[in-house]
Amino acid sequence: MPYASYVIWNNKGGTGKTTITFQLSADYAGRHPEKKIVVIDMCPQANVSSALLARRNNPLNPGQAVLRGQQYVKTVCGYLLTKLDRVSTEPGETELMEFLTQVQLTNRNIPGNVFLMCGDLYLEELSRRLEQERHLVPIAGNSPWKRVTLFIKDYVERLSQNGDYVFFIDTNPSFSIYTEMAISAAERLIVPYTADDFSLSAIKAMFYLVYGIQTDENDHRRNLVEHQYYQLAETHQVNRPRLHVFANNRATYYTKSAAAFEGVALEVKQLLERVYETKPGIFSQQLNDLCPNLRDFHTAGVISLHTGIPISKLTRGKYTVFSQSVQVQTNISTYKADIGRIIEML
Repeated sequence: MPYASYVIWNNKGGTGKTTITFQLSADYAGRHPEKKIVVIDMCPQANVSSALLARRNNPLNPGQAVLRGQQYVKTVCGYLLTKLDRVSTEPGETELMEFLTQVQLTNRNIPGNVFLMCGDLYLEELSRRLEQERHLVPIAGNSPWKRVTLFIKDYVERLSQNGDYVFFIDTNPSFSIYTEMAISAAERLIVPYTADDFSLSAIKAMFYLVYGIQTDENDHRRNLVEHQYYQLAETHQVNRPRLHVFANNRATYYTKSAAAFEGVALEVKQLLERVYETKPGIFSQQLNDLCPNLRDFHTAGVISLHTGIPISKLTRGKYTVFSQSVQVQTNISTYKADIGRIIEML
């Protein structure tokens, strides 16, 4: 069966990765009830899990999965531990859905076809064991580096044999092993950015870290090529996602976008043009379709993540956020339209 997979990543914090993952997965599910939408939370902070399950102040407690008599917590760490323990994840031998939580059972504001591989605060600690496993000595030509790096992709491919799935993978800004695993699992990469020079630098870093493309002349990282993810991915034939969307997030509008936002967006587009000229194969669509604007959600965005109500279902009125009464204004329709435009690009 066909499947689609998207990883949302930028090598900078605060660009809206979790917000976009939450909004896109929920809205996409509402528009495509015939598909199963799976959100994989690959961030140790587990923020998208908290938003989807509407458990901002409570433990996530996703429960246990039992495989071969062993108990594993139903989180991304639980699944990764089965792989480290060499527990089979072949369809028919293991019920892969055991590691997913149907979100609507906890949060009725999310469509019933959304499933979550819950984030885990211990992912950072587990990353050390994953890294050790990845550097074991190869046996009979089998690459431990490739095996571990593809743990999440293995799950995506095996689960999708049983239905029509779409995967959204949330990430951490760092380029740690779990970020490499998330990027290696997806077909397409969505890059949110904000109107500042730091986001531009982060996009340049993304080109180098993922694809080995140097956009600055004096890049000292070239001396460490043999240790870089992109080089190891090429050596071990690990596919990387194609660039699909660069979302200009939190663009400020009055009658048009603010000048500062337009300036940064122009710099990003010029950078993309330079890369596109030499490496068009790493992009999934034409350059003119890559860079939608996403207005700043302001109060509506805070309410949405706090209550677990996606923007697509949010209505005008008063809501309570941390004992404070806050108001959703009339311009919420513009936010819904912006999200809808990105959904149509997927």
